[in-house]
Amino acid sequence: MDQEDPQHEKIRFRRDEITDLAKLPSACSVPPLGRAVVRRRFRVLGRVFAGLCALVLLAAAGVYVLGASGIGTERLRAEAETAIEKLAGIDVNVTVGAARLTLDGSSFIALQVNDVSLKAADGKPMADIGRVRFGMRLLPLLSGDVRLTSARFSNAHIVVAAMPSGGGDWTTALRNENGLVDPEKVSAAAFASVNDALDTVREDSIRQIDLHNVEFELPDTGLVKRVTVTSATVAQTGTGRMQFSYDADVDGRHATLTATATRDATARRIASLDANIEIEGAGNSGVGGSTEAATAADGARLGSIALKLSGSEASGDRPSRLAASLSLTGSVLDLDERGLLPVDVEADATLMAGSNKISVDRLLIKNGRSSFDFAGSIGPKPAAAGEEPAYRYDLTSDGSTLAPSESPEPALQFLARIAGVYQPKSRKLVAEQIGVRSGGSGEVLGAATVAFVDNGPPGVSLSLNVHDMPVSHVKQLWPWFSARNARLWVLGNLFGGTVTDANLQFQVAPGRLHNGVPLTGDEVFGRFQIEGSRFDTAGRIPPVRDAVGVVAFHGNDVDIALSSGSVYMPSGRTVAASGGALTIKNANRPIVVGGLDIDVAGEAPAIAELASYEPINAMRHVGLAPEDLSGTVTGHVRADIPLTKGMDTSKLDWLVSLDYQDLSLAKPFEDQTVTGADGSITVGPKQAVISAEAKLNGIPAELDLVEPLADDGPARSRKVTLILDDKTRNASMPGLSDLLSGTIKVAIDKSGEDAQQVSADLTNARLDIPWAGWSKGAGIPAKVAFNMAKSGSTTTLSDFALDGKSFSIDGNVTLVNGALSAARFSKVALNRGDDVAVSVKRAGKSYAVDVSGASLDARSLIKQFTSDVDTATKGAGSNAISVSADVASLTGFHDEVLSNLKLEYSAAGSRVNGLNVTAAASSGAPITINNTTSEGGRMLRVKSADAGAILRFLNVYEHMEGGAITLSLSGAADGPMKGQVDARNFYVVNEPKLASIVSTTPAGDTRSLNEAVKGNIDTS
Repeated sequence: MDQEDPQHEKIRFRRDEITDLAKLPSACSVPPLGRAVVRRRFRVLGRVFAGLCALVLLAAAGVYVLGASGIGTERLRAEAETAIEKLAGIDVNVTVGAARLTLDGSSFIALQVNDVSLKAADGKPMADIGRVRFGMRLLPLLSGDVRLTSARFSNAHIVVAAMPSGGGDWTTALRNENGLVDPEKVSAAAFASVNDALDTVREDSIRQIDLHNVEFELPDTGLVKRVTVTSATVAQTGTGRMQFSYDADVDGRHATLTATATRDATARRIASLDANIEIEGAGNSGVGGSTEAATAADGARLGSIALKLSGSEASGDRPSRLAASLSLTGSVLDLDERGLLPVDVEADATLMAGSNKISVDRLLIKNGRSSFDFAGSIGPKPAAAGEEPAYRYDLTSDGSTLAPSESPEPALQFLARIAGVYQPKSRKLVAEQIGVRSGGSGEVLGAATVAFVDNGPPGVSLSLNVHDMPVSHVKQLWPWFSARNARLWVLGNLFGGTVTDANLQFQVAPGRLHNGVPLTGDEVFGRFQIEGSRFDTAGRIPPVRDAVGVVAFHGNDVDIALSSGSVYMPSGRTVAASGGALTIKNANRPIVVGGLDIDVAGEAPAIAELASYEPINAMRHVGLAPEDLSGTVTGHVRADIPLTKGMDTSKLDWLVSLDYQDLSLAKPFEDQTVTGADGSITVGPKQAVISAEAKLNGIPAELDLVEPLADDGPARSRKVTLILDDKTRNASMPGLSDLLSGTIKVAIDKSGEDAQQVSADLTNARLDIPWAGWSKGAGIPAKVAFNMAKSGSTTTLSDFALDGKSFSIDGNVTLVNGALSAARFSKVALNRGDDVAVSVKRAGKSYAVDVSGASLDARSLIKQFTSDVDTATKGAGSNAISVSADVASLTGFHDEVLSNLKLEYSAAGSRVNGLNVTAAASSGAPITINNTTSEGGRMLRVKSADAGAILRFLNVYEHMEGGAITLSLSGAADGPMKGQVDARNFYVVNEPKLASIVSTTPAGDTRSLNEAVKGNIDTS
């Protein structure tokens, strides 16, 4: 130990300070003879001890005088240089400063030199040492022989790279002929180093070496850049025994080492070696300094290290053995965007001479809830022709646990084996065999290669195949570094079932990882065939269970194909799902939206419930609850699925397309009872489109509806086609039975807010206008169109237009409770040339008809009223009718035209109550017709000054011209009429029967009239 040079001081005593010894308490009378002998012996010992002390003081004084005077300093310096060169063990140039002797705590006398400098043979500085002190043996020194017992180096700076091989590969001596580190040489070198240390601190030489404040500057290429030894001691503790300890700072981290070694003096073998090294984790040390080695990147941290070494050299049949136990706690790996990965490592390894390998007795790696417990061996692979020299390894685990922090699955217990080689020349770590089994027949098999480069991340090639393994196990085993976003989606959304077959590929070139460019589909991809699984979609949409399908990913794109599955609603309803696909593109972006396409089938309430969940919620626009529906539905759902929390779902696109059969609504929809519907509905964010065949209020109908669901959606459209046969029409609109018969299609378009546009094809129907005596037969093309507005029980048909090839009617119609209430037709043309207006009003069961206009073809009316009673009145049914007409020109049969027609007609069923007609024939002759009824009968009076015209007009007789006629007929109210016709001054023209009369021989005569007059009578 260090001691300052002693400062001598002369002490003086005054006379009055000297005390008489006889006055002291020790003075007594003369003791007995035995006590005197004892006291004499003590006096002798005291004098000897006093002499020794004086001798020591004289020696110390002599050392001081020699050291202070500088006598023999050159000799001392030479001895110091020799000792330093010997300790260095290499050829160095040593220069030292002043040398002197001083006192030493361990060896009493020490040689101290200051300002020591060591340089390599090439002149490069190796070390600068502030002070070196060598302990020396005293007695040999007195005879001129310098023997060192200890060495102490203080305040030194040593550049390791400047030493011979200091910056080179120190493992060269440990390699075999193939350039591989040989475990045998490692064992031999370790014990040789201990032997060298024991030789250095042997009894007849330096027995202790101390370091104080010594800094070692290591090469820049290494992980550790600087080691500062606060204090270190290597000392002999007995014959063949050595103890070593140090307290140091390793790049800012506090480190301690204690070691002992024992050597068999006879066999010169290391009988025992024990060492303990402890290095605090980054941030735990109170010693300042660089933390370059402790922190490789922001967030990464090397934890506390505890290493224990033990061993012994071979003895008899027992080979040399080295054992190591490593504990690494509190370390953190920085995975960039994947976050921080805390890791703890425990390892036990043994090197037995002759085994040519290092036995890994235990390798335990812990991360969170996961632990990987392996055992195996590592060593040089036997050389083979044409193969690159490599280390081989084989590690197995019979009880590892895997529980990734991102996974909701329970921890997985599994067995594993990984075996392969490391090729140091090409710097490739090859896992030729990767096998994992988690119970049952399921297993993962694969291979991997990691290619290291000087600058940048390594290249990785990984191939894994999975067979018959539970989905939960595959999720746990999916490597965290492979397809991170696809992995995270599977971890959070796929549950249960079995992976019957799967393949995962990761092929990334060196320097490619973490270069800012996302991995492509050719660099990372995989495919998983699943059965009986459950996968979640998004929002509140229930998951698909019992799923059978494929999960595939390429780069950052994930594609999930669903062959079959079931969706179970919270209500207990189920929907069958098939043909589904969930596509996720660019899953590495901050905002991720998936595209869902899936076919669904089930009962209508279940499908409606499925479509009512967010982010779709299509049923909110329909206004119907699932329980309001019945029937069978199949369809397709397409939707954008938000996979990132906090997204605005209102901007997502979706489309629900459903086909339904026998669909019925439990409550009216827009005042219509819907039953037995077959068709489709398509609902999107902006519109709902319905196309169906159904029964509306019991009426067969075809529906085409468009409902806008957004402000920028399409215009509202309500197009309904009712299919009305006689039975349906009479049940729903009995008031039309007198006017219409046969099956018709009525198209209703309620696109506007008010009236509905109605059109109908009357081609296959018979149309009757009984009060007009007009009808259209089935097969004659015709159509009708109008705008229908409903208010309570009243329905208004405005812009009514009936069109046919030769007829048309325009006007407005009012219906009450489905029956005709009033009609006003501004234009009626039942025949070519018609130009009249007709108004119809109903009061109870009676109709009042008013006809006015320029021209009217009356032939249908004439035919009706000149027929028998049943034919004439059957079109009116049992209803009463009154007709008023004022027509300027009325066309009858045989091109006869009456002008200024005035008509009043009334009837009830088959009973004609009254008929009054006034008109003028084309010759100008007046015509009057009067039909009256009385109790039990009726009477018809016709009078005209142009008998031929009226008879031709009425299609009674066409061959009469001119003359006057008076017709008077009477009869029962419900029977034929009879009476007298008085016709005068008329001509019969071109009557074929007259020619027959004059040319035919009458009965009872032998000559015809022509023969009687002997000529041909002109009957034209």
